Amino acid sequence: MPTFKPGDAVAVPATVQPGAFPGEHLVTVLTSSGPVSGFVRDQDIVEPNKTIHAIVRESTISSLSVQLAGSYFTTNGLAELPADWARQNVKAIA
Repeated sequence: MPTFKPGDAVAVPATVQPGAFPGEHLVTVLTSSGPVSGFVRDQDIVEPNKTIHAIVRESTISSLSVQLAGSYFTTNGLAELPADWARQNVKAIA
């Protein structure tokens, strides 16, 4: 996994669909505990229809914990991502 440290801005892959309101998107992120869905604003989309903004909270050998931008149905936006998956899919934002 690229070396991420707490506070780093990253782009997390997500399924991105139109939301109910202009400037809103319905997103689903695959986490260690299953899919998490919620809404993000236009400015939280990093790569159109592919990734959303997140902030690294913790990086360990087994996982990457991030705070996802937006509002989620079953979580506060804190997501734990498997290290193997994150290593290949999560990108640093310059």
